[in-house]
Amino acid sequence: MLYLILLFIFGTVIGSFLNLCIHRLPRGESIIKPRSHCPGCNRILQPWELIPIFSYLLAQGRCRYCDQPISLRYPLVELVTGLLFVVVAFRFSAFSQMVEYIFTVIFTCLLVLVFFIDLEKQVVVDNIVLGGISFGLVLNYIRGLSWPDGSGINPFISAVLGMIIGYVILYLIRAISSFILKKEAMGEGDLFIAALLGAYLGWQGMFLSLFLAFFVGGLAGVILLVFKKAKLGAYLPFGPSLVVGGLLALFFQAQIIAWYINLFSL
Repeated sequence: MLYLILLFIFGTVIGSFLNLCIHRLPRGESIIKPRSHCPGCNRILQPWELIPIFSYLLAQGRCRYCDQPISLRYPLVELVTGLLFVVVAFRFSAFSQMVEYIFTVIFTCLLVLVFFIDLEKQVVVDNIVLGGISFGLVLNYIRGLSWPDGSGINPFISAVLGMIIGYVILYLIRAISSFILKKEAMGEGDLFIAALLGAYLGWQGMFLSLFLAFFVGGLAGVILLVFKKAKLGAYLPFGPSLVVGGLLALFFQAQIIAWYINLFSL
Protein backbone atom coordinates (compact mmCIF):
# COMPACT_ATOMS: atom_id res chain seq x y z
CA MET A 1 0.00 0.00 0.00
CA LEU A 2 2.83 2.38 0.87
CA TYR A 3 4.48 1.96 -2.52
CA LEU A 4 1.19 2.90 -4.23
CA ILE A 5 1.03 6.12 -2.22
CA LEU A 6 4.64 6.88 -3.17
CA LEU A 7 3.87 6.14 -6.82
CA PHE A 8 0.91 8.53 -6.68
CA ILE A 9 3.04 11.30 -5.17
CA PHE A 10 5.79 10.75 -7.72
CA GLY A 11 3.17 10.69 -10.47
CA THR A 12 1.82 14.10 -9.41
CA VAL A 13 5.36 15.49 -9.54
CA ILE A 14 5.71 14.16 -13.08
CA GLY A 15 2.29 15.65 -13.81
CA SER A 16 3.62 19.04 -12.74
CA PHE A 17 6.40 18.66 -15.31
CA LEU A 18 3.84 17.62 -17.92
CA ASN A 19 1.97 20.86 -17.23
CA LEU A 20 5.11 22.78 -18.08
CA CYS A 21 5.44 20.79 -21.32
CA ILE A 22 1.78 21.35 -22.21
CA HIS A 23 2.25 25.10 -21.82
CA ARG A 24 5.63 25.47 -23.54
CA LEU A 25 5.96 22.82 -26.26
CA PRO A 26 3.18 24.17 -28.54
CA ARG A 27 4.84 27.58 -28.29
CA GLY A 28 8.25 26.20 -29.24
CA GLU A 29 9.69 27.24 -25.87
CA SER A 30 12.37 25.44 -23.88
CA ILE A 31 11.19 23.12 -21.13
CA ILE A 32 14.42 23.76 -19.20
CA LYS A 33 14.68 27.55 -19.05
CA PRO A 34 13.38 29.82 -17.67
CA ARG A 35 12.18 28.57 -14.30
CA SER A 36 8.46 28.05 -13.72
CA HIS A 37 6.64 31.36 -13.56
CA CYS A 38 3.17 32.85 -13.60
CA PRO A 39 2.06 33.25 -17.24
CA GLY A 40 0.26 36.46 -16.24
CA CYS A 41 2.89 38.50 -14.39
CA ASN A 42 5.97 36.33 -15.16
CA ARG A 43 6.89 36.21 -11.47
CA ILE A 44 9.21 33.27 -10.75
CA LEU A 45 7.42 30.71 -8.59
CA GLN A 46 9.06 29.51 -5.38
CA PRO A 47 9.45 25.78 -4.56
CA TRP A 48 6.55 25.82 -2.09
CA GLU A 49 4.34 27.22 -4.85
CA LEU A 50 5.04 24.20 -7.04
CA ILE A 51 3.76 21.45 -4.75
CA PRO A 52 1.43 19.40 -6.96
CA ILE A 53 -2.32 19.89 -6.32
CA PHE A 54 -1.84 21.43 -2.87
CA SER A 55 -0.27 24.66 -4.13
CA TYR A 56 -3.32 25.23 -6.35
CA LEU A 57 -5.71 24.55 -3.46
CA LEU A 58 -3.80 26.75 -1.00
CA ALA A 59 -3.69 29.61 -3.51
CA GLN A 60 -7.43 29.11 -4.18
CA GLY A 61 -6.72 28.85 -7.88
CA ARG A 62 -5.20 32.33 -8.26
CA CYS A 63 -1.69 33.77 -8.55
CA ARG A 64 -0.64 35.26 -5.20
CA TYR A 65 1.20 38.06 -6.99
CA CYS A 66 -1.17 39.29 -9.73
CA ASP A 67 -4.38 37.52 -8.63
CA GLN A 68 -4.85 36.08 -12.13
CA PRO A 69 -6.88 32.84 -12.19
CA ILE A 70 -4.83 29.66 -12.61
CA SER A 71 -6.23 27.12 -15.03
CA LEU A 72 -7.90 24.10 -13.45
CA ARG A 73 -5.86 22.09 -15.94
CA TYR A 74 -2.80 22.27 -13.65
CA PRO A 75 -4.14 20.27 -10.68
CA LEU A 76 -6.18 18.08 -13.05
CA VAL A 77 -3.09 16.94 -14.99
CA GLU A 78 -1.22 16.31 -11.74
CA LEU A 79 -4.10 14.28 -10.32
CA VAL A 80 -4.64 12.27 -13.50
CA THR A 81 -0.94 11.50 -13.87
CA GLY A 82 -0.68 10.39 -10.23
CA LEU A 83 -3.68 8.09 -10.66
CA LEU A 84 -2.25 6.64 -13.89
CA PHE A 85 0.99 5.76 -12.09
CA VAL A 86 -1.07 3.79 -9.58
CA VAL A 87 -3.46 2.19 -12.08
CA VAL A 88 -0.55 1.01 -14.24
CA ALA A 89 0.98 -0.59 -11.14
CA PHE A 90 -2.13 -2.77 -10.79
CA ARG A 91 -1.72 -3.95 -14.38
CA PHE A 92 2.05 -4.42 -14.25
CA SER A 93 3.63 -5.00 -10.87
CA ALA A 94 6.15 -2.24 -10.43
CA PHE A 95 8.66 -4.77 -9.12
CA SER A 96 8.17 -8.02 -11.01
CA GLN A 97 7.59 -6.35 -14.41
CA MET A 98 9.65 -3.20 -14.13
CA VAL A 99 10.35 -2.81 -17.86
CA GLU A 100 6.64 -3.13 -18.72
CA TYR A 101 5.76 -0.70 -15.96
CA ILE A 102 8.25 1.97 -17.02
CA PHE A 103 7.34 1.81 -20.70
CA THR A 104 3.61 1.87 -19.93
CA VAL A 105 3.96 4.86 -17.62
CA ILE A 106 5.90 6.70 -20.33
CA PHE A 107 3.19 5.80 -22.83
CA THR A 108 0.40 7.12 -20.59
CA CYS A 109 2.34 10.33 -19.87
CA LEU A 110 2.75 10.93 -23.60
CA LEU A 111 -0.99 10.40 -24.03
CA VAL A 112 -1.68 12.97 -21.30
CA LEU A 113 0.47 15.47 -23.22
CA VAL A 114 -1.30 14.71 -26.50
CA PHE A 115 -4.74 14.99 -24.88
CA PHE A 116 -4.34 18.38 -23.23
CA ILE A 117 -2.22 20.03 -25.93
CA ASP A 118 -4.70 19.05 -28.64
CA LEU A 119 -7.64 20.02 -26.44
CA GLU A 120 -6.21 23.48 -25.70
CA LYS A 121 -4.29 24.34 -28.87
CA GLN A 122 -5.75 21.92 -31.45
CA VAL A 123 -2.24 20.91 -32.43
CA VAL A 124 -0.21 17.70 -32.17
CA VAL A 125 3.49 18.10 -31.33
CA ASP A 126 5.48 15.89 -33.68
CA ASN A 127 8.28 15.11 -31.22
CA ILE A 128 5.80 13.70 -28.72
CA VAL A 129 4.07 11.24 -31.04
CA LEU A 130 7.25 10.26 -32.89
CA GLY A 131 8.97 9.63 -29.57
CA GLY A 132 5.97 7.60 -28.44
CA ILE A 133 6.05 5.50 -31.62
CA SER A 134 9.72 4.75 -30.96
CA PHE A 135 9.04 3.75 -27.36
CA GLY A 136 6.20 1.47 -28.44
CA LEU A 137 8.30 -0.29 -31.06
CA VAL A 138 11.21 -0.74 -28.64
CA LEU A 139 8.94 -2.21 -25.97
CA ASN A 140 7.33 -4.66 -28.38
CA TYR A 141 10.74 -5.60 -29.77
CA ILE A 142 11.79 -6.49 -26.20
CA ARG A 143 8.57 -8.46 -25.77
CA GLY A 144 9.21 -10.24 -29.06
CA LEU A 145 12.66 -11.44 -28.00
CA SER A 146 11.15 -13.85 -25.49
CA TRP A 147 7.96 -14.60 -27.44
CA PRO A 148 7.48 -18.40 -27.68
CA ASP A 149 7.10 -19.97 -31.12
CA GLY A 150 3.58 -20.95 -32.09
CA SER A 151 1.97 -18.52 -29.63
CA GLY A 152 0.37 -16.20 -32.13
CA ILE A 153 1.78 -13.14 -33.86
CA ASN A 154 5.02 -11.74 -32.51
CA PRO A 155 4.39 -8.51 -30.52
CA PHE A 156 6.92 -6.55 -32.59
CA ILE A 157 5.31 -7.57 -35.88
CA SER A 158 1.90 -6.73 -34.40
CA ALA A 159 3.21 -3.31 -33.36
CA VAL A 160 4.59 -2.56 -36.83
CA LEU A 161 1.30 -3.66 -38.42
CA GLY A 162 -0.70 -1.63 -35.90
CA MET A 163 1.39 1.47 -36.57
CA ILE A 164 1.01 1.21 -40.35
CA ILE A 165 -2.65 0.16 -40.40
CA GLY A 166 -3.64 2.82 -37.87
CA TYR A 167 -2.04 5.55 -39.95
CA VAL A 168 -3.50 4.25 -43.22
CA ILE A 169 -7.05 3.88 -41.85
CA LEU A 170 -7.19 7.46 -40.60
CA TYR A 171 -5.48 8.69 -43.76
CA LEU A 172 -8.25 7.16 -45.86
CA ILE A 173 -10.98 8.44 -43.54
CA ARG A 174 -9.41 11.91 -43.63
CA ALA A 175 -9.10 11.90 -47.44
CA ILE A 176 -12.64 10.66 -48.07
CA SER A 177 -14.22 12.97 -45.46
CA SER A 178 -12.32 15.99 -46.73
CA PHE A 179 -13.41 15.22 -50.30
CA ILE A 180 -17.07 14.89 -49.30
CA LEU A 181 -17.16 17.90 -46.96
CA LYS A 182 -14.94 20.06 -49.20
CA LYS A 183 -12.82 21.01 -46.18
CA GLU A 184 -10.21 19.42 -43.94
CA ALA A 185 -12.09 16.96 -41.76
CA MET A 186 -9.22 15.69 -39.63
CA GLY A 187 -5.79 16.99 -38.69
CA GLU A 188 -2.68 15.22 -39.95
CA GLY A 189 -1.50 14.85 -36.36
CA ASP A 190 -4.39 12.47 -35.67
CA LEU A 191 -2.90 10.01 -38.16
CA PHE A 192 0.32 9.90 -36.16
CA ILE A 193 -1.61 9.45 -32.90
CA ALA A 194 -3.24 6.37 -34.43
CA ALA A 195 0.24 5.15 -35.44
CA LEU A 196 1.39 5.73 -31.86
CA LEU A 197 -1.47 3.64 -30.48
CA GLY A 198 -0.72 0.85 -32.94
CA ALA A 199 3.01 0.90 -32.15
CA TYR A 200 2.30 0.32 -28.48
CA LEU A 201 -0.95 -1.68 -28.42
CA GLY A 202 -0.44 -3.77 -31.57
CA TRP A 203 -2.91 -4.16 -34.42
CA GLN A 204 -5.75 -5.56 -32.29
CA GLY A 205 -5.43 -2.86 -29.65
CA MET A 206 -5.22 -0.25 -32.38
CA PHE A 207 -8.52 -1.37 -33.96
CA LEU A 208 -10.22 -1.34 -30.57
CA SER A 209 -8.77 2.10 -29.81
CA LEU A 210 -10.14 3.53 -33.06
CA PHE A 211 -13.57 2.02 -32.48
CA LEU A 212 -13.71 3.45 -28.96
CA ALA A 213 -12.31 6.80 -30.14
CA PHE A 214 -15.08 7.27 -32.71
CA PHE A 215 -17.68 6.30 -30.12
CA VAL A 216 -16.25 8.69 -27.52
CA GLY A 217 -15.85 11.46 -30.11
CA GLY A 218 -19.42 11.05 -31.32
CA LEU A 219 -20.78 11.03 -27.78
CA ALA A 220 -18.76 14.12 -26.85
CA GLY A 221 -20.00 15.89 -29.99
CA VAL A 222 -23.64 15.18 -29.14
CA ILE A 223 -23.17 16.40 -25.57
CA LEU A 224 -21.53 19.63 -26.75
CA LEU A 225 -24.35 20.22 -29.24
CA VAL A 226 -27.04 19.56 -26.63
CA PHE A 227 -25.47 22.03 -24.19
CA LYS A 228 -24.76 24.48 -27.04
CA LYS A 229 -21.01 24.42 -26.46
CA ALA A 230 -20.39 23.73 -30.15
CA LYS A 231 -22.18 24.37 -33.41
CA LEU A 232 -23.11 21.78 -36.02
CA GLY A 233 -20.24 21.43 -38.48
CA ALA A 234 -17.71 23.03 -36.14
CA TYR A 235 -14.23 21.45 -35.95
CA LEU A 236 -13.62 19.39 -32.82
CA PRO A 237 -10.15 18.00 -32.05
CA PHE A 238 -10.12 14.22 -32.46
CA GLY A 239 -6.83 13.67 -30.62
CA PRO A 240 -8.42 13.62 -27.14
CA SER A 241 -10.89 10.96 -28.29
CA LEU A 242 -8.02 8.85 -29.66
CA VAL A 243 -6.25 9.17 -26.31
CA VAL A 244 -9.32 8.06 -24.37
CA GLY A 245 -9.81 5.16 -26.76
CA GLY A 246 -6.17 4.18 -26.37
CA LEU A 247 -6.31 4.27 -22.56
CA LEU A 248 -9.52 2.21 -22.50
CA ALA A 249 -7.93 -0.35 -24.83
CA LEU A 250 -4.76 -0.41 -22.72
CA PHE A 251 -6.53 -1.16 -19.45
CA PHE A 252 -9.71 -2.96 -20.52
CA GLN A 253 -9.01 -4.62 -23.87
CA ALA A 254 -9.58 -8.18 -22.65
CA GLN A 255 -12.77 -7.27 -20.77
CA ILE A 256 -14.23 -5.29 -23.69
CA ILE A 257 -13.53 -8.07 -26.20
CA ALA A 258 -14.97 -10.69 -23.83
CA TRP A 259 -18.10 -8.57 -23.32
CA TYR A 260 -18.48 -8.10 -27.08
CA ILE A 261 -18.16 -11.85 -27.75
CA ASN A 262 -20.64 -12.74 -25.00
CA LEU A 263 -23.06 -10.14 -26.33
CA PHE A 264 -23.42 -11.99 -29.61
CA SER A 265 -23.23 -15.49 -28.14
CA LEU A 266 -26.44 -15.10 -26.14
